[in-house]
Amino acid sequence: MKVIVASNLVKYHGGDVKVLSGATLSIEAGEKVGLVGRNGAGKTTLLEILAGNSRPDEGSVEYPGEAKVGMTAQKLYAGERGGRSIEEEIISAFEPIMRREEELEDLGAQLSENPSDALMERYGRLQSEFERDGGYEYRAKAASTLSSLGFAPEDWKRPVGSFSGGEQSRVALARLLLEEPDLILLDEPTNHLDLQAIEWLEGFVKNARSAVLVVSHDRYFLDAVSGSILELEDGAINRYTGNYSRYVEEKKARAEQLSRRAKANADRRAQLERFVEKNRAKATKAAQARSKQKLLDRMEKIEDPKSRAKNVKMDLGGETRRAGRVVMEMEGVRYAHDDSDKPLLDDLDLIVERGERVALLGPNGTGKSTIMRLATGELRPEGGLVRLGNNVSPAYQDQQLARLDDRKTVLQEAMAATGLDAPDARDLLGAFLFSGGDVFKKVSALSGGERNRLSLAEIVVSGANLLLLDEPTNNLDIPAREALEEALLEYRGTMFFISHDRYFLRKLATRVVELEDKKLTNYLGGYDYYRAHRRLDEGTNKNGKRRPRRRVRPGQSKEESILASRLVAVEGEIDATERRLSRLEKELATSELYSDGKRSREVVTEHRQLKGVLDGLYADWGELLEEAEEVGL
Repeated sequence: MKVIVASNLVKYHGGDVKVLSGATLSIEAGEKVGLVGRNGAGKTTLLEILAGNSRPDEGSVEYPGEAKVGMTAQKLYAGERGGRSIEEEIISAFEPIMRREEELEDLGAQLSENPSDALMERYGRLQSEFERDGGYEYRAKAASTLSSLGFAPEDWKRPVGSFSGGEQSRVALARLLLEEPDLILLDEPTNHLDLQAIEWLEGFVKNARSAVLVVSHDRYFLDAVSGSILELEDGAINRYTGNYSRYVEEKKARAEQLSRRAKANADRRAQLERFVEKNRAKATKAAQARSKQKLLDRMEKIEDPKSRAKNVKMDLGGETRRAGRVVMEMEGVRYAHDDSDKPLLDDLDLIVERGERVALLGPNGTGKSTIMRLATGELRPEGGLVRLGNNVSPAYQDQQLARLDDRKTVLQEAMAATGLDAPDARDLLGAFLFSGGDVFKKVSALSGGERNRLSLAEIVVSGANLLLLDEPTNNLDIPAREALEEALLEYRGTMFFISHDRYFLRKLATRVVELEDKKLTNYLGGYDYYRAHRRLDEGTNKNGKRRPRRRVRPGQSKEESILASRLVAVEGEIDATERRLSRLEKELATSELYSDGKRSREVVTEHRQLKGVLDGLYADWGELLEEAEEVGL
């Protein structure tokens, strides 16, 4: 069953700029769909129309069966709603279940005074519906969601309005997901999330009963959650079956097919044009020439997609002078914010060597950007040393962004920052996708992605042999991200960067350092190496001992043995948890339980907690199975 059908949508901006031009789509119940397109293509405009927040100038949107559509609001928590605690805001997503819970409590009180058969039957029916709809798990689900999105329990009582815009976006996202409307519309949901939260969101979206339409430039996320991709281009929508990687392959195949048709079309047109030109003046062939001209006039001209493709090559060049072997070093670094007694970083050590591309990972709020600012000298440590090596010339993207002069045009800014003349500056800007009239835009009128690209362009010719980048792909669309990746792969200097873009990390990082609990853990490989070893590290219990080694076969590697024993351990925990849940559910189904208020509360609480534990165990089990399949266990 379809949850939404949009037909022939047309939308103008400013009265004359056509953003949507006959866009048509439909989404089935439970379907997970990615929406892609260049920045400015109209993706957010389309979502606003689908959500009912904006009206199309032409076309229609239908919601079969009165399907409900949910999307986070632009104005998040202003006014009274901002005074609610995070916990209250999240729990309010379950209002229908909470009303049923109150009704159950009222019926329970009535039963204790007048245990009639009619009341008992009504209570049993309501209790069964309550359990079916997740009534025993909703509070645990809300708590799990808040924790997974990076909110510590001590913050749950704080008013939503007291948090930053990014944190409020996470609260709104959590509430929307828990509400489970028939169709969830997500616009860049991975913004403001760290890697752990993004991975949790992937699992949540994949398992959600709701249909989901997601706009994202996170290719890894789109690969993980999407069963179909909608591409918005020139105001129209094309559908591709499969995830993002499949879409890229299919789009390439379609483009090659269209290119062949365009060539055949061009050859045929050229043939007709030659005949007309050669024979129009000949009396014996003039009629044929006129006929061929009419045919030529009626023929559709097929444009070769290659002729429209923008050249998105960026050349970051390399270091103008060779740095020493050790490019940057931190030794015993301690740092605390002025308003805090507790150190954010303590006894932290780090060495970055020439030619490395080191990714700095870690949960939000742990101090990654602080480390970056210590590296630039913008901040000074309270203890320890931060040193740059011999002949090191650093360039920090955030500082370059802050230096952009809003009063200048893009061309004037580039010339002033780099010392290049106008032709060379235009060549540089062209490599960073500023073409034609773009160079005459005021810097103040640029989008976040355009400002990002301009700052990178200026860094290119700075002669820096150490690039310090804090989320360099923020606000960039997918073509710009891919171009930046290719350019940075060609860069011959050293890179130290923060990113939550896993495609970017996989392509670029030669080493990963992870910040957690004020310390850095070093992983001597790229992102995939980090992921594999991170999971193995999590298999160690708090005593530092491995679980019992069962199912270990001769000839297995150490990693395979660890993986096999972890699988057995998790399967054992699942069995034990399911047996306990089964006993509790049998007890919940008996009327005697509810005559003992204390015992019924204990059983309901334990049941709720164990359901949360079981969900986590199954998630772990699924990941371990994937790993086992990869190594042939």
